[in-house]
Amino acid sequence: KTAPPSISHQTEPLSYAGISGTAAVEDSVQELPLCTCRMETPKSREILILADRKCMATESVYGQLTRCQVAVQKHEMMRPSNSVQLLVLCEDHRNAMIKHQCCPGCGFFCRAGTFMECQPDVSISHRFHRACASVLKGQSFCPHCGEEASKAMEVTIAKADTTSTVPQTLTQGPATPGAPEGKADTTTGRLNTAATCGGSRSGPPQAVMGLTMAPTASPGASKETLESILVALNSEKPKKLRFHPKQLYFSARQGELKKVLLMLVDGIDPNFKMETQNKRTPLHAAAEAGFAEICHVLIQAGANLSMCDEDQRTPLMEACENNHMETVRYLMRAGASTRHRDVEGFTCLHLAAKSGHYKIVEHLLSTGLVDIDCQDDGGWTAIIWATEYKHLDQVKLLLRNGADISIRDKEENICLHWAAFSGSVEIAELLLDAHSDLHAVNIHGDSPLHIAARENRMECVTLFLSRGADIFLKNREGESPLDCSSPNSRAWGALQANKRSKEAKNINDIARGHERVPIPCVNAVDSEPCPNGYKYIPESCFTCPMNVDRNITRLQYCVCKEDCSTSICMCGQLSLRCWYDKAGRLLPEFNQEQPPLIFECNHACSCWRTCKNRVVQNGMRIRLQLFRTSKKGWGVRTLQDIPNGTFISEYVGEIITEMEAQTRNNDTYLFTLDDKMRNQYCIDARFYGNISRFFNHMCEPNLFACRVFTTHQDLRFPHIAFFACENIKAGEELGFHYGDTFWTVKNKAFSCECGSSKCMYSSAAMTSLQADSTPEDQQQPSALPDTSSPTRPSSPS
Repeated sequence: KTAPPSISHQTEPLSYAGISGTAAVEDSVQELPLCTCRMETPKSREILILADRKCMATESVYGQLTRCQVAVQKHEMMRPSNSVQLLVLCEDHRNAMIKHQCCPGCGFFCRAGTFMECQPDVSISHRFHRACASVLKGQSFCPHCGEEASKAMEVTIAKADTTSTVPQTLTQGPATPGAPEGKADTTTGRLNTAATCGGSRSGPPQAVMGLTMAPTASPGASKETLESILVALNSEKPKKLRFHPKQLYFSARQGELKKVLLMLVDGIDPNFKMETQNKRTPLHAAAEAGFAEICHVLIQAGANLSMCDEDQRTPLMEACENNHMETVRYLMRAGASTRHRDVEGFTCLHLAAKSGHYKIVEHLLSTGLVDIDCQDDGGWTAIIWATEYKHLDQVKLLLRNGADISIRDKEENICLHWAAFSGSVEIAELLLDAHSDLHAVNIHGDSPLHIAARENRMECVTLFLSRGADIFLKNREGESPLDCSSPNSRAWGALQANKRSKEAKNINDIARGHERVPIPCVNAVDSEPCPNGYKYIPESCFTCPMNVDRNITRLQYCVCKEDCSTSICMCGQLSLRCWYDKAGRLLPEFNQEQPPLIFECNHACSCWRTCKNRVVQNGMRIRLQLFRTSKKGWGVRTLQDIPNGTFISEYVGEIITEMEAQTRNNDTYLFTLDDKMRNQYCIDARFYGNISRFFNHMCEPNLFACRVFTTHQDLRFPHIAFFACENIKAGEELGFHYGDTFWTVKNKAFSCECGSSKCMYSSAAMTSLQADSTPEDQQQPSALPDTSSPTRPSSPS
């Protein structure tokens, strides 16, 4: 009897209306029931509640029933036939239902074990139990499509083997690909099998299912091993055993090369992702375990080198993290990317450095394909990871290859902070010898000494103190390194002893809290106490009446609504343009030799207080330190890196007239406000001043002065603001050029001690300079503070 036309299950879409049949079927078979595997019915609240929102699928394996407990995502119901109750299914079982892997007779899923398989088309398979076949007039039919059951095959599919134990039948050799389309022959002996490859071969097959024996194949596998396995695959008799796709993952992880080849020849996808293993592929498993030969076979079979798991890890990253050099070499030769990042921003170099795999790091660096200073999502570089985990040899290797030890992580820690945290005094000393910044602070204000003290790293504390670490430096919580240490610990004792030897010489903040950041004073040179012959003030003052024009109605102002970055900003037009970038630094094109007047936005402007044209009025933000020099008395140095164009400090003091200035006995702190005005005024920082009164002269300065207007626009009384004229490293002294006129007056009293190779005012240089005429100062205002002489008075005479 002719079977009814089979339905194309390959292209048939899901529909609530069911599957449309053909009107041409014969009357004698119209009563034959067909499956409803591809039908969906509307969701039912009662059934969903009854199922507790869990999958209702039941697996039948060798007579044992197992209920799925995976949560459902889609609430529409399905069933294989009208004789089975409606089911809510998880995504895995919904896909299996659509593929006709659920028996219409009993409603159990046939994905492992022994069952019948009908193949009306080479790309379609219908699974059902022998006892569940449809019977009509004494004949058995496939309950899915109505094909005669005699055409179905009895197949056995192995259950996923999580222990990866090789069955005894496999020890004699893998099965042979004999079925069409390169699939393994799973038919029983009662059915005709496809022809197998006959005849002997003089050599190994050159390709089986796309597996090629490339001349430069896996370096870890012998060519003879691969050849013998491929020969066996061509000569063995077909087996009826079939593997679950999950088994490929476990076999790759266990290094079962023959079994992997068998499953690849059987058509299992080499890129199959294991849902229960973080969506890793067999290539991930082989790379993690270091089986280079299995990696080669998988790649030849089409495994994707760039396939990622749920953590965005690639197989190469697994090999690097687990120190499998041969596998790393092979995967890189095969084209794996070394720059790929996982969900945390890790690269292969990060993983190898963190794990301490010296050879892997060395190989990655030798290729030139990695960025040695690449930062992960936390801002950590490879050398930071190696430092934290105390891999000394690796730190040396990275330093030799040019790793930047000044890079800061997300919390602005540098390598030295992490060396202090881990307590590796060898790495800390190595970093200090490489000029790491001992005074660098993170966003919490902690220096490396703070961290070493908090972690009770006695050796690191001793090292940092011997290198001049500041024990009085306070973090944002107001804690010094001593405050961070545990009372009576070894680190606490060392810090206490060091503090007692210095506390008479040091002050925590000479500004007494008047500045945004504290300004400590240290003296490690002599017994001179911190300067106290002046009054620290944060802004200039008057000691006699001055008619400063502060009338708000005469202020020119802008009406900007944004950040004053456009050319229509009136304040920017007064300055020729807005000279600040978004970070508050002067633009590179700003003329530092002849700086123009800068008019910042004022309280009459319509813009926000946070607009970018407000820098000087926001006050000092750079961490500075007053320190005792060996030859120049007191000086100022920075405790942090300063980019070019950064505002440092305003020159603050007592504003007096030029006539009053001429009556002052000590003119070493005078700063002319504008030598072009008819009525000149000066700032005298002798009795009142801030940190800028201690800026020393430099023949090669790193600061320059600029006139700025903020709350008023009276041209007679500008603010004198100091900006960085170059990039300044933490620990460097700050200074500016006092001008030729200053040295013409002062050269008989003292000479310059800046130590520059281009010094123009040393004792030797001044001897020759006195013979020449001295031009008027054209760059900096004259009569500037004298901090070059160690014998200058520190208190009013």
